[in-house]
Amino acid sequence: MESPEPLPELFPGPQPEAGRREARRPVRCALCGRPLTGADSRRTGLGPSCDAKLHPAGPDIRTRRHDVEQDTLPGV
Repeated sequence: MESPEPLPELFPGPQPEAGRREARRPVRCALCGRPLTGADSRRTGLGPSCDAKLHPAGPDIRTRRHDVEQDTLPGV
């Protein structure tokens, strides 16, 4: 049941040294072009200010209150 050919390496090529960090590829904001540094920003492709422009936060429903006219309860 053994295969005649050895399995290929998953990541062929030179491996980085343990103490050395590889340089990350620069990622720029899709809207304004500024470089992105945060992991969430790099994942979405938008900086925090551009993301807020495209996806504004919804209103907080806990602070939205209004008075309603009600009949008095019987017996009160």
